[in-house]
Amino acid sequence: MKVQSSHDCKGILMPTVKSSFLIIALFALITSCKKEIAPSEEALAATEESASALSAMSASNAVAAGTDWGALIADGEIPDKMNVMDMLGVGTVRYAIVLESHISEDKGYERWRDAGYKILCNLNWGHVTNNKGNKKPVPFPTDLKEYRIELTAILDKYHPEVAVIENEETTDVFHSGPIEDYIEELKVAVEVCKARGIKVADGGLNLELCQQVMNGTGRGTNYEETKKLIEAFKTIDLDFVNIHTKAPFSNQRNGNIFQPGAAESVADFLRQETGKQVMCNEYNNENTSTSLISSATQAFENGGYKYFVPRSDNSGNGSYPLANTTGTKLTSLGVSYKEAIK
Repeated sequence: MKVQSSHDCKGILMPTVKSSFLIIALFALITSCKKEIAPSEEALAATEESASALSAMSASNAVAAGTDWGALIADGEIPDKMNVMDMLGVGTVRYAIVLESHISEDKGYERWRDAGYKILCNLNWGHVTNNKGNKKPVPFPTDLKEYRIELTAILDKYHPEVAVIENEETTDVFHSGPIEDYIEELKVAVEVCKARGIKVADGGLNLELCQQVMNGTGRGTNYEETKKLIEAFKTIDLDFVNIHTKAPFSNQRNGNIFQPGAAESVADFLRQETGKQVMCNEYNNENTSTSLISSATQAFENGGYKYFVPRSDNSGNGSYPLANTTGTKLTSLGVSYKEAIK
């Protein structure tokens, strides 16, 4: 029999035969001495790319798909406000409940709920305005056992789209007390909300202060409070970091356009820093420029904000109205907002 020779992976000389037994033995030998193959550069790159993508998704908390449009109508009775909402074509409303009055039901909330609106419900500890009509800031609650009881009584009955804890926690005219008190209040609120499957957000950081924190250019008490809050939000199980703003900005020359890149860059910064989505349940258009409200609407959509809620107010408190006082006709701002969200 003529024998042909070849080398296996260890340099062993093996005869080539047709016997089934030898073929099986040869296959087993070859299989057993295979070298471990290192992953290719392409495979490593793909793995690293996937890991990077997952990390980015985690950091941004998967930017909310699409923006829910809403409004905060300051004037009129609820039917008038609903008429304005209908004219605007929006289905998300901002509402507020005050907890300190020891209530367990709210008929106004129920009317919005029963009409099918998504409710971004501010849950405020106390009333800001006193009996004389002067604004008096409300201290953050420090009896957190009592706070838990009051909050639980409401959320056992109502299930808002988002529970918004207080209103503008860094605005001095609304709140007093150290920001650490608010952080502790927020932790309790998150526990109560999560136990009931309710999404939760803070009361609203100032967009311009967030810009300053992002750029490291600010100073003062409210700036330092904003820094502390952003740091705290990293470990508090919020669903959203809430942003409030007005336009034009105080240092802005062109009052007919929302500051380019401001809403988008702040959203990216907050998502990266906290891992949370972003929303805006108060935007104030402080002039009658229709291009300003249109550009603001576009900016918040581009920034991936889950909710965007302009405020409409005929009382001259800064935010120009989206409709007339009777709620029967949209203003030019209202028309522009309606057109911008189509």
